[in-house]
Amino acid sequence: MASYLWYGVDADQQHQHGLIQAQGVSHLRSLLAQQGVGLNQHYRITFWHRRPYSVPSKVACELLQRWRQLLNANIPLLDCMRLALPSQPSITLRWQLWLLYQGLQQGNQFSQLLGQQRLLPTYQVAILAAGERQADLASAMGQIIRQQQQIISISQRIKRNLIMPGITLIAGIVVCMLVLFLLIPNIVQLVANSGSSLPLATQWLLGAANWLEQNGLLLIFGLGTVMLVIGLLLRTSIGLRWGRRAINFIPLWGAIGKLQNECLMLQLLAGSQGSGVPILLALEQCQKAARDRTLAKQIANIHQLLTSGLLLSEACARSGWRESQVILLRVAENTGDLESAFKFMSQQLESQLFDLINYLTKLIEPLTTLLVATLIGGLVIAIYLPLMQMGSLL
Repeated sequence: MASYLWYGVDADQQHQHGLIQAQGVSHLRSLLAQQGVGLNQHYRITFWHRRPYSVPSKVACELLQRWRQLLNANIPLLDCMRLALPSQPSITLRWQLWLLYQGLQQGNQFSQLLGQQRLLPTYQVAILAAGERQADLASAMGQIIRQQQQIISISQRIKRNLIMPGITLIAGIVVCMLVLFLLIPNIVQLVANSGSSLPLATQWLLGAANWLEQNGLLLIFGLGTVMLVIGLLLRTSIGLRWGRRAINFIPLWGAIGKLQNECLMLQLLAGSQGSGVPILLALEQCQKAARDRTLAKQIANIHQLLTSGLLLSEACARSGWRESQVILLRVAENTGDLESAFKFMSQQLESQLFDLINYLTKLIEPLTTLLVATLIGGLVIAIYLPLMQMGSLL
């Protein structure tokens, strides 16, 4: 017996789906026919499809957008789960959404189920939880969609700006390989026939060419294996977490990640204040959702200082917040509008984030050109040194 996730239409032309045990597709059709359901699609569920799964950013954005449209049309959330699917959902995603549907039928909270199944990042689950408390889940989904679109836009911008540096780097590597394998051996033979000795730089290049000739295939295989293993690890939650920590050590990129995390935290605080969530509970959610250890410790320190009786502005000042942010919080405490203050601070950080990304993308191309020019320039010098030495002997 195997488990099949099926989709069909009943006698009233209503779309139905469910999970059933069957010996095969024909047996599945027979069982559904007894219930008055015509089978449209079926998927066999294996142990691989039951593994923990995180929805990719683009798929999550598309799925939340469809749910939001249905919610704005006053369609119940349970029907949204049944009616809306991404354009090309995987079997694993279909299985996870079916589990989500079953949990909602049992009366569980939407955000709680998402957190248990780990379908979305923790900070997004916290935003949805705040939307549920305010009874405005569609707005919370809209906030997540805007954040995801911003992250996708940043990623696409960086990829576009990496195209020309990547082409330059590949072209430089190809030129270096051609020089090492075709030109250097001929020059070495020419120098040997003239009875001259090879300069040290040319000897290094000859050694590099001989090493690549002997171990080139092994090197390519090793690099391919390492890239494959890293790609598979990044598909897991643990590997993705370690990958984010490793990226933070890259110059400028760590600053981008820090700004992005702070911006997401402030947006979460703004959404929590707008939905009437107490500040202490909102800080607890931010601490759980923080993807940066330093930021999580800072939030925990603010929470501890607030419980000791300090004002929010004083707690943030002692925890290392910028002076401009502390002043804004003091004004917001007097007016009672913390939501607007958090929104304004998140917009400021978002502007700084885009400025830093623009600076980084403009810096990549000249650095790549400098690297390629250094490599090719070193090769040219190593090639001309023996030729100049031979010319001095003539």
